[in-house]
Amino acid sequence: MFKKIFIVIFSVFILLSACTTTPSNTKGVNDDGIPQDQVDKETDTENEEELIDEEIDFQKIRPNELGRIMVLMYHQIGPEEREWIRTPDNFRRDLQTLYDNGYRLVSLRDVLRGEISVPAGYSPVVITFDDGTEGQFRYIEKDGEWVIDPDSAVGILLEMNEKNPGLGTAATFFVNSNPFRQPEHTKRKLEELVRFGMDIGNHTLTHPNLSTITSPEEMQRQMGGLVKEIQSYLPDYQIDTLALPFGAHPKEELYPYAIKGQYEGTEYHHKGILLVGSHPSHSPFHKDFNPLRIPRIRGEDPFEYGYLYYWLDYFERNPHLRYISDGDPRYVTFPEKLLDEVDLSNFPEKKIRTY
Repeated sequence: MFKKIFIVIFSVFILLSACTTTPSNTKGVNDDGIPQDQVDKETDTENEEELIDEEIDFQKIRPNELGRIMVLMYHQIGPEEREWIRTPDNFRRDLQTLYDNGYRLVSLRDVLRGEISVPAGYSPVVITFDDGTEGQFRYIEKDGEWVIDPDSAVGILLEMNEKNPGLGTAATFFVNSNPFRQPEHTKRKLEELVRFGMDIGNHTLTHPNLSTITSPEEMQRQMGGLVKEIQSYLPDYQIDTLALPFGAHPKEELYPYAIKGQYEGTEYHHKGILLVGSHPSHSPFHKDFNPLRIPRIRGEDPFEYGYLYYWLDYFERNPHLRYISDGDPRYVTFPEKLLDEVDLSNFPEKKIRTY
């Protein structure tokens, strides 16, 4: 059964009145010399295109782009399942389970930009890795060549996307100095991450507990120093997200330096700051979304089923709370009863659709 979506368009109209009489020989012509009836006709056509209602099968799709988004946090990929370590097979299982349950990988950057592009009826999920460990991205020698370890996180992401078309390869790797611990391959790894559609984030230079830092200078060294190191390999790459080591907040007066600053001529500006494990994030279109305090869900856990599976089950039981895409990133679509929860002040180009 089809229902109509009503497009809510927020516009600001500025009315100008002339202070002189228009000469008779310019009647019907605007200031650019274009006949006014032609201008009016073009304007009417534009408005007509904007106001056309579209029809969507809500019984099938139930879009809710104000719903919660899971931002998953991993650390090491290793041979034994322990706290902070996920085995390759369990990471494969995580990705397969997400795919089978209608989730598709999206970039953290795209979430912050409000450019969440997944098919209608599906949900975005963000994958993040902290610490830049070797198991996340390892090269191994095979037949005289250095190739990606198929049991490293990057190798698994590429493999699972090939097996499950549309899953995606998006992931953000929050690194410290000497990312991925094979310094002879650092430049190639960073270049390949970008080529694979993956992102590099800031996890500070030396992974300190930021709550113990007492000076702006050290805060900026930790943030800007890592950016400077990455840009020594990728000069044009802009790091714009930060994951707090240990989830520890800097002192309140120093928190602005976690957001932006400069170190030895290298400037940085983090548009998104991520916490440690907690709960799903608000949609970027929700009024309570705070890009500088984004919660994450732990992927690995000492128990057989970690927090990821708790939240998968939670959204299975409460599908109305999950972000479900309308398939069109130009619009933000959700049930009309949630209208007072939307905030598009950071996304003025978006149009609201309710049902």
